Amino acid sequence: MKKLLFLPLLCPLLSFAQNASPRFENDTLYTSGGYKIYKGQVLQLGTGTSEAGYFRFIKFHSSMGRNDTYSLQNSSILVNKIKNFKGSGPDNYNIRIACTVTFKNNSRSEADLMIDFEKAIGSSGLPGELSVPEEFKSKQTEPVYTEPKKQAVPEEIKKQPVPDELKKLLVADEIKKLFDLYKAGALTKEEYEARKKKLLEQ
Repeated sequence: MKKLLFLPLLCPLLSFAQNASPRFENDTLYTSGGYKIYKGQVLQLGTGTSEAGYFRFIKFHSSMGRNDTYSLQNSSILVNKIKNFKGSGPDNYNIRIACTVTFKNNSRSEADLMIDFEKAIGSSGLPGELSVPEEFKSKQTEPVYTEPKKQAVPEEIKKQPVPDELKKLLVADEIKKLFDLYKAGALTKEEYEARKKKLLEQ
């Protein structure tokens, strides 16, 4: 009889534990799925989920003056300090992390990152930008993000030649992106040179 009375009291506690809100206690962040982020931990990043390879939920802090998050692909970060924890809604939590990034080519750099960790972890069955074991992912199914569809360009506009000055600017921008990827270790020197040559020949 005592066991039967105890069971209804235990059920609400179990359901609460499974749907806990993220919290920050004793310098440790606890995600809703139970994953912990703390000083000294090494986090593994995956790939950016935008079509262009940029991270949508992991950004450089504005103080760094850069937005080339594609350079973080498949890198690891050593957490040096968790600066703050914010929650502005049930699905909108973020932390600011001072960290050391180790890129694919083993080069290192200090960084200040803003991570929307609940979204970066992703949900069950979907890849996340922050790699964690499947058991720590949200069980809620989230819609797969797709880039907005581009409107069709009228034929008469398509036929117009691209001005030389604009073409040079576009090529220069693409070469800069390639150079950033090369410096971050995402491209080898040979890959960088080959792609750069292809762009210059267009």
